[in-house]
Amino acid sequence: MDPDIPAVVIRAALAEKGVVFGLASDDRIERFIRSPIADSTFFIVAQGVPPSPGKDSKIEFFFNTDYLKTGGMDDFGNIDFKRRRPRPLVEKGTVLAEKIAGSTPQPGKDVYGNTIKAIAGMDDLCHVGGGAVLSEDGQKVLATVRGTPMITLAGSIVVHEESVVKGDIDNETEPVEFDGNIRVCGSIKSGARVCGVDISALEVDNGTVEANGDLTVTRGINAARVYARGNVYANYITNSEIVCMGDVFVKKEIVDSTIECSGACSIITGMLVSSRVFAKMGLMARSIGSGGTAGPSRIRVGHDAFAARELEKNSAGTMQVEEAIHNLGKKKNTILRQAAGIKKQMTELERVKERLLVKCRKIESRRARSPGDRESLHSHLTGLKKNLKAAETKMQMCAAQIKDLVKQAAKVDRQFSGPAASQKGLADEKKNLLRWSEHTPGKARVVVDGEIVSGTVFVGLHSRFVPDTELCHVRITERPVKCEDQEQSEVIYQMQVDTL
Repeated sequence: MDPDIPAVVIRAALAEKGVVFGLASDDRIERFIRSPIADSTFFIVAQGVPPSPGKDSKIEFFFNTDYLKTGGMDDFGNIDFKRRRPRPLVEKGTVLAEKIAGSTPQPGKDVYGNTIKAIAGMDDLCHVGGGAVLSEDGQKVLATVRGTPMITLAGSIVVHEESVVKGDIDNETEPVEFDGNIRVCGSIKSGARVCGVDISALEVDNGTVEANGDLTVTRGINAARVYARGNVYANYITNSEIVCMGDVFVKKEIVDSTIECSGACSIITGMLVSSRVFAKMGLMARSIGSGGTAGPSRIRVGHDAFAARELEKNSAGTMQVEEAIHNLGKKKNTILRQAAGIKKQMTELERVKERLLVKCRKIESRRARSPGDRESLHSHLTGLKKNLKAAETKMQMCAAQIKDLVKQAAKVDRQFSGPAASQKGLADEKKNLLRWSEHTPGKARVVVDGEIVSGTVFVGLHSRFVPDTELCHVRITERPVKCEDQEQSEVIYQMQVDTL
């Protein structure tokens, strides 16, 4: 490289190639050219500016949003009850959440002087449901009632009020349905149905409970069907079906029951007897089996039976909503076709009317010119006017029909809003459920401090184990085991037993 080349020559050569932006200074260019390393290294003579993407906006919540985070089970089978906090109670007007704006994207520029667009950040929106409202600027969520705030599975912020039922609920009582928390001072008895968010009662005996939050039972659950999108707390569970998104905490025992939960199933001081348990985050019990005539328990851990059930239900609901939208579309199309047919009829009537008017004008002109034919022309004119009036009457009827059809079409348009909102809600629920499931991988393990009777069936995600002898003080965990083969090695899984 000629050390005497001036920087202006370099600049001119770059300009010929279209490089005009981000050039190094003349002084730096000439210092490099005259340096002893000019022939052996590179020098950045022009450099563009990369675009700076905008930062995503985010929502800051002022209450505990993870209502399913109750502690669960650690790797050693311990339950962290300290992490179980009561739901907060907020007053009307409390700020529940606030949107934090993201940054504005800054465009970049390449060495040819071309602008490089920057990617804008995601704009996270606040969605509100019952008991909550957006502020006028849309940046804050405020409580409109006194109650318990939470986020629904569809991602909406809601505040639930509390309804208190004094005494028992039985088959002679009307089903209790409340879009909020329900506190039953007595028991939920045979034939009774209770639907709410967080539900609490002394006892559930042969009743049905559907909770969009937690179910807390002071005594026990017997011969009942329970569905909860939160956790289930009880002293004991017998002959019941429990399906929940959170954890199942039982103090004494679970007998002759089916448990499906996305969290952990914990029998704190008692035993599991002749039951089927599907617990994504594992099972902890004092003992499994009674040693008597009761049948063996079947335990599946690591698999999310609740999510699978919910996704199936979501798909069925989505199909129903889509069918409703399709039927509304067909109904509106039928109305539009009817309106189009009547408009076509009106167009024909308009043509008939024009022809009749032309004939009337001609007869009027002839009658003025031919007084002798006035009587026959008058008779003809009377007939034409009669036909003209009939055509106008039909046109008025058609106009009234079109007006009615327009009202019907507008009514159908309003009916679309309900299914459309349901469709979006179901789509959001599915997305959030899948994301929640992916972010909380299952734990295929069982921890038993006491005895496990032989014949108990343990199933993980990839393997199963049935002990042929009694076990005591063990932890059963599904773990990968590398199997060496002559030509290839593959990972297989086994339910392995460790002594506590």
